[in-house]
Amino acid sequence: MGLGPFMIYLLLACSVATAALCLLAKPLADRLQIFDYPRGGRKAHGNPTPQIGGVAILLPLIASLVVLWLLHPQEPLYLALMLCSAGMGVVGVMDDQSHLSATGRLVVLGVFTLIAFALDAQLAAPAIPWASFGSIAIGRPLFVAGAVLATAGFVSSVNMADGINGLVPSALLIWCLGFDIFGDGAPRLVSLALTGPVAIVLVFNLRGRLFLGDSGTFGVGFVIALLAIASLRSGTLKAETMLVWFFVPVLDCLRVIAARLLRGLSPLRGGKDHFHHILADIFGNRRAFSVYTATILTTSLLAALVPKLGVTLLVALTASGLGFVAARRVLHERLARHRVRQSRRRYPA
Repeated sequence: MGLGPFMIYLLLACSVATAALCLLAKPLADRLQIFDYPRGGRKAHGNPTPQIGGVAILLPLIASLVVLWLLHPQEPLYLALMLCSAGMGVVGVMDDQSHLSATGRLVVLGVFTLIAFALDAQLAAPAIPWASFGSIAIGRPLFVAGAVLATAGFVSSVNMADGINGLVPSALLIWCLGFDIFGDGAPRLVSLALTGPVAIVLVFNLRGRLFLGDSGTFGVGFVIALLAIASLRSGTLKAETMLVWFFVPVLDCLRVIAARLLRGLSPLRGGKDHFHHILADIFGNRRAFSVYTATILTTSLLAALVPKLGVTLLVALTASGLGFVAARRVLHERLARHRVRQSRRRYPA
């Protein structure tokens, strides 16, 4: 689908608006009281940092959605995204200000997903298109229930992955480019409007000028989730392809939840036991960022170009991720035993 001059100007305007908001990050964050203060541990950055990245992405996006809806009122996806992304953005800002409970955030995600389905009945695809298994019919109640769970899980996994500068914005940019290149219809137009703002926030985030904040991980993550759900109805993007796109953070989220439950800990509390933390311990933040994003980029491209490879890629990602964690644990145990032996040699009883 080609873009007319008006749409090109609209997309450029989104990027310019995001750049302006990023340049004004400190006064905006001061106004909204959404600075992230260093406190050690997971908060190891040097100075108070504006959590304005999500706001800088969402405000221009919402404005573009208003324009798209006015131009194409027959497309309810624009209205659903406009209202629900605005709502999730507000909730994200509130969470950055006062730290809402994890349970409360999950409930809000479920409610806004249901509102989106109420505003756009076409979100519930009559069948799920698979490259390997064909098109599998699914009832509307089951589809909606699955979409609520999938959206809450995906957005939570994006929020958990936001631990290294540039990591989540890079993943968001890869997913936007995926919809830009391989998507179609309204989801592709929305993704195009999102791509420029995400790229600009990535540049500022890599330089440590601002963080996404929960308005970014929850608001923008929610938009990506709805774009994926909306893409199922046309069948242009197969289910395996999008599962591979989002699998790395989702697998990490599921692994962390299971590991914490086995240790008797709350799965909803923060910690430094995610894939990116493990990679950072071994390689440092910069190489961890490169490995994480390169994995998402290469597997996403393969899954988009050859959808039938999707199941194989999912198995390979699962095996490599869990194998990496297991190997790291064995290595740590060996190092601990080695330190004990060295200590006994130096200080015999």
